[in-house]
Amino acid sequence: MAISIGGIGKATTIGRRDMTNGKATIGITGSYSGGSGSGGSSGISDANVLSGLIEDMYNRFAPQEIRYDAKDEEEIRTSVAGWLRPSYDKAIATRKEQTLTNQANLDADAIARGMGASTYVTDVKNRQQNAESSDIAAMESDYGSTLAKYVSEGVETENDRLLEVQKFNAEQRQAAYELAYSAAAQLFTYYKKKSSGGSGGSAGKVTATSRENVETFLGLLSSQERAGVYQATTAEGARYRAEILASVGYGGYLQLQGKYPSFP
Repeated sequence: MAISIGGIGKATTIGRRDMTNGKATIGITGSYSGGSGSGGSSGISDANVLSGLIEDMYNRFAPQEIRYDAKDEEEIRTSVAGWLRPSYDKAIATRKEQTLTNQANLDADAIARGMGASTYVTDVKNRQQNAESSDIAAMESDYGSTLAKYVSEGVETENDRLLEVQKFNAEQRQAAYELAYSAAAQLFTYYKKKSSGGSGGSAGKVTATSRENVETFLGLLSSQERAGVYQATTAEGARYRAEILASVGYGGYLQLQGKYPSFP
């Protein structure tokens, strides 16, 4: 049998051309020998066969997951402190300079008045020092609360981002699994037909061609057209898939699906 790819949407010569209708065909040479798809005598249960097919297909459809390394609380604290602390240190240094300036002015005034190191001067200096300590303590308290606020917001943001990535990856895995299950179910149907002596494809004898011809055929199809073959959404697609399986067996079929994917 020769299968035509003209109905898939492009006219391409593979092997030989049917000059009567202008459609390109795969020249099928050799007869089907069962490939690696014949079952029944292996002793493997249907459940294990289906499970193995699903696993194989999932490995081929498995998405490239996004990896996000969320910062922990200590990393966030260090990062925030790196840009927040300098402004508070500068304000504290300025406040200390103000006290020193005030005390120097007080000493100069006391000397000018002939007071020298009087009890009054000492008392005023102590009050200025206490005011400085109070102001610095207020700054440190404000720094602590501001740092805690930014750290809390940062942790929440990191957790939200991580959750979004995990959700996206889970959705991608689920979509890949559904696609793998669909493809595996179709392969399992073919497996059961072969086990029971069926043809595994459409009516009539299924023959095989070379792997090179199959690869050429798949390489000339778009991803959407290959999906029609792999999923056997039409009778024609089912014939193509049956001939590919007859030509390269289960293992080769799975390898070709990885090499010629049905998605962009």
